[in-house]
Amino acid sequence: MARPVAADADATRARILAAAVGLVSERGIEGTTVRDVAARARVSLATVLHYFGSKDGLYAACVQAMDDELAALRVELLSSSAPGVSRAELLSRMVRRAWAFACAHRVAHRIILRMVLDHGGLPQERIESLLRPGLADAEQVLAPLLGVPPLRARLAMQTLVQLVARYAICGEDELRVITGAATAADAERVVGDHLVDLAAGLLLSSETRDRPAFPCDHEATA
Repeated sequence: MARPVAADADATRARILAAAVGLVSERGIEGTTVRDVAARARVSLATVLHYFGSKDGLYAACVQAMDDELAALRVELLSSSAPGVSRAELLSRMVRRAWAFACAHRVAHRIILRMVLDHGGLPQERIESLLRPGLADAEQVLAPLLGVPPLRARLAMQTLVQLVARYAICGEDELRVITGAATAADAERVVGDHLVDLAAGLLLSSETRDRPAFPCDHEATA
């Protein structure tokens, strides 16, 4: 049976997008040309322009692809709580899942870093679309779950986001040197354990870590 035309089109578009994401993470948007993307994707310049229209359109697609995956992660993390789960266990689950996601999306994190470097900070549209909603989640969801003041939850979450992102852009050799681990997998595990310990230190105390996480907890307002 012949392969559907739409399937071939989707595969070509995905290959072009993957090539663009890789190049932008390496060189930044200013250092990447549409011809470079076409060459890496092994398609013609006209094919890239057919699917994405322009360099700006291609870059926008790269950013949108990252945002779609981050949105899915946000939903997953916000639904991590369950009856009877302790605060320590909930926090561990959330941090480990975020770290695993970061490890699987190292290229995307490099693009975000490039974006910050190119703009001298996080662009305003991403402050509004990602940063503000993330901080609101920390105040309205994380703080009640863990029984901590909203500001503490906001700052702790942002500290952890920054650390996860920084570790995620490390190469395998760098991570092995940092951790003293023999393999990349062991290095990732060590960093994950470290991030969980840091999160517990920022957001839990010995008196509260074993208490159940519950969205109606009012300790944060005490």
